[in-house]
Amino acid sequence: MSKKAVLFIHGFSAMEEDNRVFIEEMQKHKHIDIHTFILPGHGTKRMKKVKYQEWWSAAEKELQQMLKTYIKVTVVGHSMGTILAVNLAAKYSQVEKLVLIAPAYDYGNHEQNAKDIKTYFKREVNPNIGTGFEGIFHKLLTVPIPSFLEYRKLVKHSRQNIDKVKCPTLILHGMQDNIVPIHSSFYLYSALTCEKYLTLIENVRHQVFKSSRAKQISNYIYEYIIGGIHFRMKKKDIL
Repeated sequence: MSKKAVLFIHGFSAMEEDNRVFIEEMQKHKHIDIHTFILPGHGTKRMKKVKYQEWWSAAEKELQQMLKTYIKVTVVGHSMGTILAVNLAAKYSQVEKLVLIAPAYDYGNHEQNAKDIKTYFKREVNPNIGTGFEGIFHKLLTVPIPSFLEYRKLVKHSRQNIDKVKCPTLILHGMQDNIVPIHSSFYLYSALTCEKYLTLIENVRHQVFKSSRAKQISNYIYEYIIGGIHFRMKKKDIL
């Protein structure tokens, strides 16, 4: 089996440890060459103010660099990284597959937040998925409002690219995602005109690679990347 080149794009305000498990799991496979990078404004204690065009430019530059070595590339994105991944696939036919985790075309899961508040006060919190509020208040203090507005601009200017995607696409979404509502994935699944798959993941929130199921999810993505038979049989699934 020839090696598969994979580009991973992290989400808005993400830290390196948020996706460490996925990167490390992919590195274990001899059939995968995985590349990742830090988006402008990220990688510091407090997110720096940037324009959304800088995020797009950085992602495009990274893919162009990879295409000097590889003929085809699979792009994996998480949250805001999915928006950039879709844009890349819409523009570059060399994008072989897409994996879009919690696609952030909408933001703020108030319905899930309300459920989490109720379970918290009833003392019914599932220890495997937490309260749903871990780390959120810290992020509110470290993300400048102008940067969040730039994210919104990125989404607004990117919706037009969805139906331009021609490569096979796998969408995954945690069923207890406390940041991005599941209907964002339903919207994307409906809007895509390519070969597409949708998998909902039980007992997982937004940070899928910090969950107790991180390795299982990583392996699921690996199977999709290498063309496992499972994805020629099921268009919709629950993991």
